[in-house]
Amino acid sequence: MRLVHINQVEFENFKSFGGNVKIPLEEGFTVVTGPNGSGKSNILDGILFCLGLANSRGMRAERLPDLINNSKVKEGKSSETSVSVKFNIQDWSPREEFQPLELEEEEIALNKGQKEWIVSRKLRLMPGGSYASTYTSDGKQCTLQQVQRILRDISVDPEGSNVVMQGDVTRIVSMNNKERRNLIDELAGVALFDTRIEQTNAKLNDVFEKQERCEILENELQSSKNKLD
Repeated sequence: MRLVHINQVEFENFKSFGGNVKIPLEEGFTVVTGPNGSGKSNILDGILFCLGLANSRGMRAERLPDLINNSKVKEGKSSETSVSVKFNIQDWSPREEFQPLELEEEEIALNKGQKEWIVSRKLRLMPGGSYASTYTSDGKQCTLQQVQRILRDISVDPEGSNVVMQGDVTRIVSMNNKERRNLIDELAGVALFDTRIEQTNAKLNDVFEKQERCEILENELQSSKNKLD
């Protein structure tokens, strides 16, 4: 079994929400309804922002500072917003066909038997307009790459189809056979293996290039040594 689901999203000073808002997402099918402008899309924006999926999934904000509630920003003071997403992973288990990576102590990873995983992202806006973004995994500061590696471990690919936006259904229906096969490979996890193969081949090519440069340098040094002899 490799099942996970989000069971809570928590917002602090986020867009039109303000304050501290917790939204439970029970297991099963959850529907959020309301009139235009009531903040329905803000929930999805917050999830995309927190998980670092904004670039690939079209978050409805031109700049990250636009995600901070306007009330404090207008005062010209430093302000910040944070979003936390809690995953229920009690039914999840790693792929048996792969051995776990040998991680260094500072690396971030899920622990065996872990029941839930909380990823958070904080955005701080300074008076001059500059801003800084930080991630945490279960309270430990980490990088976006570390968060996305864990997301891939639980089958949430940052470039995948876990989040279906407006227009995606029409795009999927109108796909040709090759595009539809690529989508199936992605959902089945095959595309992730192909990506890892490409990354490994790219690293291997870099090693070959460095080896070739070293061999050329070695020949030049050997030629110089022969002349000196």
